[in-house]
Amino acid sequence: MIVLLDSSAILAPFETGVDFIRGIFELTGGYAKLVLPFETLVELRRLRNSRHKIAGIASIALESIKDIKVLPPTGMSCDDSLVFLAKTYKAAVATADSVLRRRLRVLGIPVFYPTGEGRITGAGFWR
Repeated sequence: MIVLLDSSAILAPFETGVDFIRGIFELTGGYAKLVLPFETLVELRRLRNSRHKIAGIASIALESIKDIKVLPPTGMSCDDSLVFLAKTYKAAVATADSVLRRRLRVLGIPVFYPTGEGRITGAGFWR
C-alpha cells in the first residue's frame, strides 16, 4: 500500500509525540510504502525557513524523512496534490489535518489519522 505523507503527519512526532510512521507500519503489518509529494517537501522547507517557532521542528522533521521517495511536482497546492496523487496512485494519505481528512473521506480515499489517545488509526481501507 502506498501512503502519501502530509506535512502535519511528518511534524506530529515532534509537536505532539504521535508517531505516524510507526503507527502506519503497525496498522499495515509493515506493508506500507511511504511517499512524499513534492509539495509537502516544499511546505516543510518553507516552514524551516520561517521565523516561527515551528522552524526548528520543521528542520528536524526534514532530516527524519530524507530517505523517503519524493514524487515529482504537480503544480498544485499541497492539499490538492495529496488528493490528486492519492487518486492517481490509489494511495492512502497520512494527515493530522481534520479538514483535509474530511475531504479525503468524502472522496473515498483511505486516511491514516491520529486518535485522541495519541495513536494512529485508519479509515476507508475495507470498502
